[in-house]
Amino acid sequence: MTHRIPAAVAIVTTACLLALFGGTSHVHAAETSAAANIKIDDKLAAMVPKYYRDRGTLTAGVNPDVAPIKFVNGDGEIVGFTPELLSAAAQVLGLKIKLAQSSFDALIPGLSASRFDVLLSLADFSSRQKVVTFVDYLDMGLTVVTTPASAITVKSPDDLCGLQLALPRGTASMEKARALSDKCVGSGKKPLTIATYPDSNMTMLSLSTGASQVAWVDSPVGYYNATRFPSKYKIAHYNREAPYGIGFGVDEKGRQLALAIQQALIKLQKDGVYDALMKKWGLDLKDAKPLFPINGGER
Repeated sequence: MTHRIPAAVAIVTTACLLALFGGTSHVHAAETSAAANIKIDDKLAAMVPKYYRDRGTLTAGVNPDVAPIKFVNGDGEIVGFTPELLSAAAQVLGLKIKLAQSSFDALIPGLSASRFDVLLSLADFSSRQKVVTFVDYLDMGLTVVTTPASAITVKSPDDLCGLQLALPRGTASMEKARALSDKCVGSGKKPLTIATYPDSNMTMLSLSTGASQVAWVDSPVGYYNATRFPSKYKIAHYNREAPYGIGFGVDEKGRQLALAIQQALIKLQKDGVYDALMKKWGLDLKDAKPLFPINGGER
């Protein structure tokens, strides 16, 4: 979420524009406060393949499209939960991270062509595991978001019948929403009025403009916005059934690197850094994935 309009919209607009027009031209060094006091672990650093150790820097491809996971702030810097988490893991391994902005559809081809050493954040689908090795660090639950002024209560998805629902285009939520609307009609209730938007940022914005009554978005997006902009958004319902996990991705030749990153993340979790970053970026610990499985996606 991110350009200058009101504060809540500021984060939305820039990220949307960068997601649409961003190539790989902007590269930012990932320097984070979370990594400031983290020391190298020599044993874990020895797990890093010599090729990467000799270079000392990993280039991470990133499509900064969703706050708080990864987005562009008002200063044009790529920030968020995943840049900080990967930077902290890299510091444990004696490495530095350089973020290379990319369009979403160029991420996996860029990894295969060795333009990137790692992908910063990508949904771990089993179909992608043929070309990408994932280190999962977060589950994505679903949240129903409304405005504080709304009298709508949602105890279960069935309570959405007859409402104007906004959701991101091309997501698993679209299938669920259509199935739910059919269920509503089958039980004699009004169907959902479903509006889709290019991404989660614009989906949330539809609540602010009054175009939608409720938004159905991934839980990190919902909790971040409700925490940061409580006068604009509130969580009406949380679905614990996570539709997928997201993780850092490497190609097949980087599988040993994936193992090193996994062990660095486990150390960060034990040291409290992982939970601290979850809290800092408004993420709910219900979505935590503290064992950091490799290729844990089953969808």
